[in-house]
Amino acid sequence: MKGMISLASRSKFKDPGFILMIVMIAYAAFVFIWWPTDIYMLDISLVAWLMFFGLFFWFLLAIIYSLWIETIESSND
Repeated sequence: MKGMISLASRSKFKDPGFILMIVMIAYAAFVFIWWPTDIYMLDISLVAWLMFFGLFFWFLLAIIYSLWIETIESSND
């Protein structure tokens, strides 16, 4: 409970959730920028490749977020 109070008192711009949300929005914007183009690699649309690799990217972001929050909470104790 003590770690939650210290996270609430931190700047919102230094919050890991806010930073990783910006990264997710940037990746989604990148995918949607390429959406109307007809670029194919191995007979599969580039957008499909980006969405496929995005699954691993989201998983990596979830791991980074978890480790980042644990580091912040352990440094506050």
